[in-house]
Amino acid sequence: MQSLGIVEGYYGGLYNFAERRSLISSLSEAQLNSYFYAPKEDPFLRGNFHLYQSETWRSEFKDFVQLASEKSVEITVGLTPCSKQHIDLIEEKIDYFCELGCKKIALLFDDLEQFKADEQLQALNKAKLAFPEVAFLFCPTVYAQELIGKDSQHTTYFQEFLENCPEGIDILWTGKKVISTNLNFESESAIAGFPSERIAIWDNYFTIDSCPKRFNLTNFNHLDKSYLKNKANYFVNLTGMERTDKLIIDIFGNLLSSSGTKFKNILQRHGVPDALIEMIDLFDPEIKIKLLESDKEKLHKIIFSWFHPLKNEWYPYLHNLKNWG
Repeated sequence: MQSLGIVEGYYGGLYNFAERRSLISSLSEAQLNSYFYAPKEDPFLRGNFHLYQSETWRSEFKDFVQLASEKSVEITVGLTPCSKQHIDLIEEKIDYFCELGCKKIALLFDDLEQFKADEQLQALNKAKLAFPEVAFLFCPTVYAQELIGKDSQHTTYFQEFLENCPEGIDILWTGKKVISTNLNFESESAIAGFPSERIAIWDNYFTIDSCPKRFNLTNFNHLDKSYLKNKANYFVNLTGMERTDKLIIDIFGNLLSSSGTKFKNILQRHGVPDALIEMIDLFDPEIKIKLLESDKEKLHKIIFSWFHPLKNEWYPYLHNLKNWG
């Protein structure tokens, strides 16, 4: 069965468990089945890997996993043992999350300043041997085509990774770019030796942590649906804005369904006014923004006449659009 859902994997801010439970309900309603817990701001997953959350957090996380199970949503946890000391503790850390009900673990070595392919793969092999009942994903330090040639260290790392990655492992990949605006079979050209179904997609299209002035919102225009059918794992990275993320979940679920619901109707039921829906192409990264004065006036009216929680999340982006150029 495919794992299709979301990843809480952005920089900046953390959801609380009430918000995460609400997202689980949204996933269930959209008939999506995966929540990948890997927030960059959870220090216990990365920099403070050797430490553990409080008992209160542990209890809340366990309840969160239980709710997800009741809603037929699988929880994946992303761990980053970013030093030799952390790698020595990897079995203990995985066991901690297994006891909380997790059966799927991702080892994430993205965005590290110090990295060695052999140490990372040793950690993976160690984990697989100790926990044969756990499903593992692996994110290499080079997780997008554009990172291969970043410098000689990244190029060498990638060559070593390709030569030594064990068979049967699912690797995480963002496509040609860290934030890819097209995801299709060509997105895998740099790792053509891997079976396509073993390349798990971490989709950063909607995330805003690297694009603070603009965010993308389309009817998944960037994704080739036939490509998606070939994926065992596909995760859409969130924005950290709850209303927006629920909208993205709804759009993704509709893409996979046969309901035939139009993009406009999805936007309307989440509170987007018709005046803004008429201008929704402004959120398409493939379209160059060139606003007329009349467009700026329309945005100005929307900003000061639309009262909705979603508007509160979008205000900085609407304001920036209004002043674009």
